[in-house]
Amino acid sequence: IAFSIGNKLRRCTRGMAEFVDEVFVPPVGEVSLLEKKQIPVCEQPEPFDEHYAFTRGTLDIGPFKEKLLSLPPEMWEDENQMGNVRITRPAHDAWGIKKIVFNFCDDFLLKVLDFPWSQLPEWRELLSSVYAAMGIDESKVVRSLLASIPPGVTIPVHHDTGYWVKHTHRCHLAIVTHKDIVFKVGPTPELMKRYSFDEGRIVELNNQAKHFVTNGSADTHRVHLIFDYVDDHPIKQRFLLQPGEKVYQTRRSIDLEREVQDAEVERRKAPTFVIIGAQKCGTTSMYEYLCQHPLVVRGKRRETHYFDWRYNHKIADADAAAHLKFYMNFFHAEALDKHISLITGESTPSYLLHTDVVIPRMQRICPWAKLIVMLRNPTDRAFSQYQMCMDQSGTPEQLKVRGESAYTGKSFETVIREEIKFLQECGISPTVSDDTWREKVLQHMPMTHGGHSIVARGLYVLQLRPWKAQWPADQISVHSLSEIKGTKGDIQRTMDDVFDYLHLPPHDCIDVEAKNTRKYEPMSAESRAILNEFYAPYNAELFKFLERELVW
Repeated sequence: IAFSIGNKLRRCTRGMAEFVDEVFVPPVGEVSLLEKKQIPVCEQPEPFDEHYAFTRGTLDIGPFKEKLLSLPPEMWEDENQMGNVRITRPAHDAWGIKKIVFNFCDDFLLKVLDFPWSQLPEWRELLSSVYAAMGIDESKVVRSLLASIPPGVTIPVHHDTGYWVKHTHRCHLAIVTHKDIVFKVGPTPELMKRYSFDEGRIVELNNQAKHFVTNGSADTHRVHLIFDYVDDHPIKQRFLLQPGEKVYQTRRSIDLEREVQDAEVERRKAPTFVIIGAQKCGTTSMYEYLCQHPLVVRGKRRETHYFDWRYNHKIADADAAAHLKFYMNFFHAEALDKHISLITGESTPSYLLHTDVVIPRMQRICPWAKLIVMLRNPTDRAFSQYQMCMDQSGTPEQLKVRGESAYTGKSFETVIREEIKFLQECGISPTVSDDTWREKVLQHMPMTHGGHSIVARGLYVLQLRPWKAQWPADQISVHSLSEIKGTKGDIQRTMDDVFDYLHLPPHDCIDVEAKNTRKYEPMSAESRAILNEFYAPYNAELFKFLERELVW
């Protein structure tokens, strides 16, 4: 390495950085997707890498620059790009960044859209020369656009997020730039370095690292071609858009109007999933974790109770279409109609118990729904329900649906002894017939609140048998509460399985705190012993029925 005193100039060998007055020239290199982009750099263990921007090649950008400088300023406005297709980039649009889009994909790399202007000869020749300079196949490019930062505009410190970031190389080619552009990259805001993105240099940026750019000029825009390409990630669908074609976007998804209008395009029916129980077994947590997925739309109500408490008896049972239309009032039906990549669902934990009324109604109205069942140690479940029922906090409506009045003045031990006696007098056993269970127990349960059946709700095998008998096996997924407790990694592994079950692409859950929990004194040893003894043969029958033993 040769350098002059005072740090005015450094010259470096290939693969090492050089800088003038602390402006680094990106060293020659490439970002490893597997090793460097699977999690945000700020979350990666130290020591951090020396550089997060690398030179991938150089190019004579004279023709590209000439083309850009010939464009009238108004051509950078979406409404003036006649023959192309309009999309939004919410953050960049809010920052005032102007754009001309050639290719774009959704966040999960499910769809790549080739925009009409990408096919125009004058643009296609320029783009092809860039990709050829890097030696990449154009079919691997999933996003490509020109981004123009107006004078005085700043893109604040951030790192990119989304599934696509882990699986793509992000490259910049400066076409119009100047000395007043400050572009910084680094593992944390405090450790960012300023890099030179000089015209004609193709730079790969690790966009999982923090980065920031500001245009300090008073009168000159900065224009980069920004593009992303995959190595070997499959592209499921690629669409050539027609001029003026309409697309529907959310932050993470893109759907074409032609897909929405095409009756032959397979779409997910709503609701796609229903969490049917059991009460106090982690159903709220499961629902909340599911709703963190960008392709899941939260319902207007988490617990609709449509198939038990809120069933519309004014509609004939046989009129499934009318019931479905009414039921969809609990969801964002209009948005789902346009955004066919999205799914929705609900969580009503009493559905598992009320098999006698819920199953036939669901069979008529939404037989496609995928069911999720959450279970836990029935002894702990019973005590948790008792604590919920006796909890005096909440709104009058919440207190009403908890059904506290049934247990007023009774200890937990009294409640469970009375119900165990009732069940035994009814002849209930682990192998009792579904008819006896229905006639002796289910048909006597109230349908207006959840404050009942503290012991019976833990007889999981008796509740699951009718569901398994009357619902497609590949549309029922059973989990234990323990599977969404423990470390974040444990919870993520469970959610990966659930996302796959619902045919959703992978997604990292951020908030994995338990939901809808209470703090209370522990159960007495005597009460625990009573319930453990009672439930033991039912648990054994459950594990036999499921052909696996759940971890409580």
